[in-house]
Amino acid sequence: MSIQMNTSYPSGGRCRGSSNEDSPPPSTSEVARRMQEKHKRRKVYQLALTQEELVDSSTFKGFLSSVDDILENLEGVDLTNGAEGGGGGDDDIIPGELLLGREQLSALASESAEVKAMGVCSKISADKLVKLLNVLDKNIQDGSKLSASMDQRREHGGQDEEGPRRDPAIMERVTRSADACLTALNIMTSTHMPKAVYIEDVIEHVLQYTKFHLLNTLYPQYDPVYKDDPHGDGVSSSRARRARRTVRAQPAVAELYDKVCDIVGNVSELLEIQLLTDTTLLQISSVGITPFFVENVSELQLCAIGLVTAVFSRYDKHRQLILEDIFASLARLPTSKRSLRSYRLNGSDRDGEPVYIQMVTALVLQLIQCVVHPPRDKDECDGDVDQDASITNSYETATWAAHNFLSVFLKKYGSKQGEEDYRPLFENFLQDLLSAVNRPEMPAAELLLGLLCRLLVHQFTTRQTELALRVASLDYLGTVAAHLRKDAVANEIDRSSVDRILEDRPGDDEVQKLQKALLDYLEENAGTDVSLVSATRFYVVQWFRDATTKAEKPARSSPNQKDEDSSGGAQHAMDTETTGGIMQHAEKHKIFLMKTMPAQFTTLEMNSDTVKYDDCCLIVRYLASVRPFAQSFDIYLTQILRVLGENAIAVRTKAVKCLSEVVAVDPSILARSDMQRGVHSRLMDNSTSVREAAVDLLGRFVLSRPQLTEQYYPMLVERILDTGVSVRKRVIKILTDICLEQPAFNKVTEICVRMIHRVNDEQGIQKLVNDTFQKLWFTPTPADDKETMTRKILNITDVVAACRDTGCDWFEQLLQNLLKSEQDSSSTPSNKACVQLVDKLVEDILKHEGSLSGHKGVNSTRLVACITTLSLFSKIRARLMVKHAMTLQPYLRTKCNTANDVMVICNVAKTLELVVPLMKRPSQTFLATVEEDLMKLIIQCGMTVVQHCVSCLGAVVNKVTHNYKFVLACFNKFYAALNKLKQQHQEDPDSTTLVASKGFLLRSLFTVGALGQHFDFDREEFKGPDKAAFVIKDKVLELLLYFTKHEDEEVKTKAMVGLGFLVVMHPSQMCVPEVKALYNGILADGGTSVHLKIQILKNLQTYLQAEDTKMKAVDREWKKLSKKENLKEMGDVLSGMSSSIIQLYQEQVLEAFFHAHSGVRYCALSVVALTLNQGLIQPLQFVPYLIAAGTDPEPSMRNKADQQLEEIDKKYNGFILVKAVDGMRMSFRMQQATIASSHNTIIRGFRQDETPTALCAHLFSMVERVRPHRREFLRSLLKLFDDGQTAVSMLLFIADNLAYFPYQSEEEPLFVMHHIDNLLSVSGSNLLQTFREFLLKEPGRTEKKVKKGSDEEDEEKMNCDSARSDEEEESADEDVVPRPKKARKHSPETWDSESDSDLEGLDAGDVDKVMSRLPENPAALWDFANSMQGVLLLLALKQHLKNQYGFSDGKIQKYSPTESVQAYDKPANRKGHVHYDPQQTVDFMADGVARATLTDDVKRRIVQQLLDFKALMEHLDPDDDDDDKEEDASAGAMKALRGSPGPMAGPGPRDQMGTMMITVMGLRGTLGPCKESKPGSSGRSRRPGKSSTGPLSSQLKRGARKRASER
Repeated sequence: MSIQMNTSYPSGGRCRGSSNEDSPPPSTSEVARRMQEKHKRRKVYQLALTQEELVDSSTFKGFLSSVDDILENLEGVDLTNGAEGGGGGDDDIIPGELLLGREQLSALASESAEVKAMGVCSKISADKLVKLLNVLDKNIQDGSKLSASMDQRREHGGQDEEGPRRDPAIMERVTRSADACLTALNIMTSTHMPKAVYIEDVIEHVLQYTKFHLLNTLYPQYDPVYKDDPHGDGVSSSRARRARRTVRAQPAVAELYDKVCDIVGNVSELLEIQLLTDTTLLQISSVGITPFFVENVSELQLCAIGLVTAVFSRYDKHRQLILEDIFASLARLPTSKRSLRSYRLNGSDRDGEPVYIQMVTALVLQLIQCVVHPPRDKDECDGDVDQDASITNSYETATWAAHNFLSVFLKKYGSKQGEEDYRPLFENFLQDLLSAVNRPEMPAAELLLGLLCRLLVHQFTTRQTELALRVASLDYLGTVAAHLRKDAVANEIDRSSVDRILEDRPGDDEVQKLQKALLDYLEENAGTDVSLVSATRFYVVQWFRDATTKAEKPARSSPNQKDEDSSGGAQHAMDTETTGGIMQHAEKHKIFLMKTMPAQFTTLEMNSDTVKYDDCCLIVRYLASVRPFAQSFDIYLTQILRVLGENAIAVRTKAVKCLSEVVAVDPSILARSDMQRGVHSRLMDNSTSVREAAVDLLGRFVLSRPQLTEQYYPMLVERILDTGVSVRKRVIKILTDICLEQPAFNKVTEICVRMIHRVNDEQGIQKLVNDTFQKLWFTPTPADDKETMTRKILNITDVVAACRDTGCDWFEQLLQNLLKSEQDSSSTPSNKACVQLVDKLVEDILKHEGSLSGHKGVNSTRLVACITTLSLFSKIRARLMVKHAMTLQPYLRTKCNTANDVMVICNVAKTLELVVPLMKRPSQTFLATVEEDLMKLIIQCGMTVVQHCVSCLGAVVNKVTHNYKFVLACFNKFYAALNKLKQQHQEDPDSTTLVASKGFLLRSLFTVGALGQHFDFDREEFKGPDKAAFVIKDKVLELLLYFTKHEDEEVKTKAMVGLGFLVVMHPSQMCVPEVKALYNGILADGGTSVHLKIQILKNLQTYLQAEDTKMKAVDREWKKLSKKENLKEMGDVLSGMSSSIIQLYQEQVLEAFFHAHSGVRYCALSVVALTLNQGLIQPLQFVPYLIAAGTDPEPSMRNKADQQLEEIDKKYNGFILVKAVDGMRMSFRMQQATIASSHNTIIRGFRQDETPTALCAHLFSMVERVRPHRREFLRSLLKLFDDGQTAVSMLLFIADNLAYFPYQSEEEPLFVMHHIDNLLSVSGSNLLQTFREFLLKEPGRTEKKVKKGSDEEDEEKMNCDSARSDEEEESADEDVVPRPKKARKHSPETWDSESDSDLEGLDAGDVDKVMSRLPENPAALWDFANSMQGVLLLLALKQHLKNQYGFSDGKIQKYSPTESVQAYDKPANRKGHVHYDPQQTVDFMADGVARATLTDDVKRRIVQQLLDFKALMEHLDPDDDDDDKEEDASAGAMKALRGSPGPMAGPGPRDQMGTMMITVMGLRGTLGPCKESKPGSSGRSRRPGKSSTGPLSSQLKRGARKRASER
């Protein structure tokens, strides 16, 4: 294996040059190169010479001579002298005669390496070698604890840029000891050595030397962390030091580094030869593991991999310890990109770049691979050993090690300790596995990834797992699934390449031939890369286990099949034959693997038929494609899709993002049905972030394949109306891309229409829509690009045609937004594009000119769309149409036969109205023709055409021609006709002449009013100087008012239309008493025609629109002349007049909000919207009406009202809160007016869409933004349940809203439940107490007066004082509901001092007993029944919120409003399919109790309900003596709740709320335990822990006081 280091090293030996993070890594690993040379040298010796020749060689003789010389010089010297603990101290000095010279030891080390390579070291006498080793041991000890670094002796010398200076004498002793270590290890690791040479002390001293100088000499030099902190503690500070410092190694240290690497490599060889003690192995493990957490020592790390794997493979007891050592140091792994990955894999990636992984990842992979043991030939196996089981256990051992490592790593990831963050470490490890998978040298990567995915699936599917870990696990699984899919798509197996590899290879089995080719490659390269040996064994064991599993599977299933079908038959025989064939094939495969497994990995020759590395990777992918991991994509995708329905928003969001990651590599996945269902369901998710992620998923990939656009378009386009702004933005971006990149898509027109409708949306969306259409339409097109221009025109006209029914207001607003900022510039891109578009539209219109020949009707929809588009352009930028005005004029002669004709005439009239006044010196002929054409249309055509033509005529005459006589003649004609018809009607209302003249009457009323809107006939230009001084407008008003009282409704309506036109020119006429009485009278009269009401509201709307136009014109003039005169005062006068007029009709307009007809309501809302936009009236009084309109059944009403509320909230913060409760009341009234068509309809406060939604959800969403506002609003709503004045139907409406409000955080529903508890703690008890006081005393019972003892009186007084103080504290706390009103007291004759005790003994069956105690006037029973419903609604509401958001009783009780909000600031997870169903209250209202007569039967049923309610409340305070009685009481109360009929119901049982009992039992825990009763206070005894037997109300009050004191 060719290994490169992705780092740079210091100069000298292996690490030449200084560290430079910008320099590329070395092209070849020094360790790999030297290993190749060593193996080649050893092989050459073995092949070239015999043993005798090697012994006679000069190298061997020279080494033997050196050994003899050393022993001869030391003859007679006691080798045991000197301290055993090592040198370096003043008292522990090795005798000088035992210390060899540096050159002598250096030569000895090199000669011993040569002799080792020759394999003849065993020819030397064992006694000589043992003596030599003892001498070497003394030399090792001499430098084993000498500090070569001067860091610890800085007082003796300074520092320079290259770090502390070294003492040459000390470095010489340290280097000499290193040579001694190498010599000793060369002797020990030679072949066929006697046992005597494996001296334990020598091995121990070598390890001590190595460990000491790694920690104290090498690590501080290469890694800045160890310079100051030898143990590398302190994660954050370590990273900071690494970032600050550069590394420069001195030559002497670099030489020592080379020698230590050789020492570590030799120790690895020693482990393969000799069994060592546990103590020695612990030191070896420490030496081998620490380098992986040090930077800039990559060669040492490579050597350490062999060292650690040797221990891991041979000593199973040390495996767990090694893994624990790795885990303990994981936090110290380098994270900087410079030194992150330094282990280079063979080959390159798809881009030709080298692939690197972390050293620690390479270590883990090789640790997993090294524990497997290959199969042996059956002839060599013992008879007692089950070979299959042995191999399976070997593979399971590797699986255990991998599972253990991954489990602990994930556990550390989930439990963050201090500053240690394992997230980047785990992500780096995962990326390494994905880089190494399907590499020939790393087969364990597939095993690790498979196990990891199983663990990840378990983590994110287990709801008890911490949320952050679940989300991260899901994210990582998505990464793996995307990688699997990417490999499946990008690395499709090339069958031709596989066939090429299989050519000329013997055998019939394709898989075996490929396996043999892979093993040959690994065997050939194993001589230079020891890791390939473990890879080869791993492959063989894995394949052997697969064959065994394949054989066992049919064997296990055969007995079952035989039992199921003992008759056999042909099918059974066939199955048996197939099973036998599978087992036989598996056995042959196992025999093949045993024979193929190489016995030794010593091959150096290059075989001609050996595959290359790239082909080897292809073989690995081909063989892995049938294994479980490669086929697990569908499993992982299914698991991700399954968690799309999780309650946790973060999990759902991450799941959708994982799907995005998967689809990114293969968009065809979106075509799967399960993907469609999953994505569609998340598009409707309750969470905005989830919906946004789902939309983003579609948006990123839907453009890659047009067929996906068609398939997912319906899902996508719905989200343009999403409540989340980010979702709408994302949808608009996607739709824009579709329009730009797929202009031929058949839904482009619909897309544009939908986007245009968002032009008045939130400001960010407005800008996005504007930018979209700027790109689509308003970018200049090159003159030669006819196709693009034609497509633009077709697109625009199609959009205009599609907006025909809904109106073009959105399109007009879009043009205004795009062009308003460029009004004064004619050279801007938008203006140039507009000129091109207008010219092209006119050109297209001329093409349709033939359809108008002979003045025929217009039949072309395209022509209508073109003219309508030109009208819209002229409305925003009229100057664009000046040169085309004469082209449009002939279209005024169109015959009005069809709707298209009317559209053409109206749009041409609107265009000319704006364009003609801008024309410079137009011809008189053109103007006269226009006037004549308009006049003909006014006389002949319908009302719509008349209105537009009169408006156009007004602009032409008033601003250009001043031909007033022409207009006056027309006016006199219709005015005279109206006078005449009025006289005829006064004389004979039933005249046939009037009936025949009705059509002309209607035209006259409309035309006179329209002319009065645009022409002031009282001006001198019309009257002339000699005319009589009468006021024409008053005469016209008189005429119109007369006909508003006509008996024909159509005449009334048309007169009302004319009146609306007239007052636009003369607003003061709206203040005339007759007009005021007419308008208010019709609006207030419920029996008046709906059409008249709508027309009056439209008149007001027309007036306000006209005033708004005047104000805008005044503002434009003001901008031009502001420096010359104060024209603003004129605007103030106009707005003051408008405000006065609107106030006259304000009350009736607001009442129209509650009309049953939606048209009336919409017109009233439009009037209010115009009033607010112009700022005519203070907006506070409109807020409750707008809130009510926000609950209207019509979506258009709701949207418009909500928009107005948003504008008010932006300008006047807090206005919404002030009127919020009033708005809720009016919302209820709105539902009564619009939904309750019959008296029996029950008003509910939610809208049933896909999920139940509160009618006032938008109101809450505005109030919810500010916490004090939200709390005040919720408190105000809950107080209505305790005021005793709100009707039950209204309380049900409010409870529905409280149940379905869109709560965003957990704090919000907890706040509601907390205040429900506070209300229930007093309201229920007060209700029962009032009922007790209402009853008469029991007949025949004498009033007992027991004098209380002084102690009891004092206690009672103290309790009263405590109650008062607690009540004062409650009222002072803003988050505590105030104490309700005291119970009502009745006359003395109806009050029983002991009624509490009397009522306490009653149960649900004592109806007759209570009936006998009812007073003569029991009307108060209605109050009891109504008050009880409020309590029941709150009980049901609390239980619903608890189920809806998954709160436990403990969490509800623990919550306090005074706590920090951050504790409950988590997003509220709303469960689906949880409905608020207060069935008892619904039945109560359905029975019609409020409207029933108080008969004995009704009284009995009300009493029954009150007794059932009493039983329900008493479960707060059970007083039975044993558990059986308590269970009986609970069962009895539940039975009473479920079985008692309603007050007006028949004798049958009624379905009640079973969950209400759970709520009440939860409330008991909320109130806290009650105190023990005093002796004598009750005849019953209590067990410890039971509540007292005093009155229930007092216990409840004590509970409430206790809660208040705790707060």
